[in-house]
Amino acid sequence: MTETIIDEQGRTEPPRSGGPVEVVMGFHRFLRETLYWKCAGLTEEQLRWSPVPSGTCLLGILKHSVNVERWWIAQVIGGLDVEFDWTDDDKDADWRLLPEDTLESVRAAYEAEAQRSAQVLAGVQWDDAPKEAQAAAHGLNVGWVLTHMVEEVGRHCGHADLIRELIDGQTGE
Repeated sequence: MTETIIDEQGRTEPPRSGGPVEVVMGFHRFLRETLYWKCAGLTEEQLRWSPVPSGTCLLGILKHSVNVERWWIAQVIGGLDVEFDWTDDDKDADWRLLPEDTLESVRAAYEAEAQRSAQVLAGVQWDDAPKEAQAAAHGLNVGWVLTHMVEEVGRHCGHADLIRELIDGQTGE
């Protein structure tokens, strides 16, 4: 049994040992918690502020990350029929914030998605094929999907680092 270590920002350190699914999901959890930390203590206006023409903002990164986790883990690995903020007509809708999107509502959605992910991943093995037929047909396995999740959320943590520094000067990994 690996000891749970919480860092000074309240993030759960990834396990230092365990099976590959457990370790990689530990890194994914750490990155998810890093996004929460980057959003902490800011006003709704600051969370919605974007320094770039694309409109990327901290709350938008968080909302997008909920949808990405839902797609890759619930739908692709788990084969679940789930809904997303994007549509065939608007593939970037998961980046756009609605008036009712708040840090509390988006974080609650992310935490609910994290719980569903834990259920989907319970008992899966690294080399298992995803239940979503197209992903399986392309030769993907659970390990590929989970590694992609770390890459995806890690990249967005880098975006969040820069945006947070521009907002109030806060830095840190």
